[in-house]
Amino acid sequence: MNALLVSPSWPRTLLTWTYNEHGGYFDHVPPPSAVVPDDVRPDIRVPPEQPGGYDRYGFRVPMGVVSPYSKPNYVSHVTSDHTSILKLVETKWNLPALTKRDANASNLLDMIDLTARPAFLEPPSLAKAADPSLRVQCLATGLGAIPSLGALRGDPAGR
Repeated sequence: MNALLVSPSWPRTLLTWTYNEHGGYFDHVPPPSAVVPDDVRPDIRVPPEQPGGYDRYGFRVPMGVVSPYSKPNYVSHVTSDHTSILKLVETKWNLPALTKRDANASNLLDMIDLTARPAFLEPPSLAKAADPSLRVQCLATGLGAIPSLGALRGDPAGR
């Protein structure tokens, strides 16, 4: 990130930062329905076959946009997916969609403002990275116990 912020390319940069997987954490929001990308049905050959048609999103994953044009102090409430990155490229260069999914995806333009002076043309200073020795300590001791839902809710009995 620091290399990008000091790069001569920074004024023309838009970086999408996302995870490929949700990490196995519980999400209280059920995955919404999704546009089926094409007419090709899933070829599921691992028993037992599971129903599905690529018509639902999976768990939510974190994603951010890093750019001089990013909106300051903004959190998007638009449903985006991994094909939203593709939709942004298609929108920017007036390219046709590859599938029905990216044709209907958010183009991420709600997160940036191309009409105003770039809010982050002068890149912000980032917090210093964590002490790497702390990571070594975490690896040596393990992750620790996962608290029960009751403990998280403040129930002293942990129920």
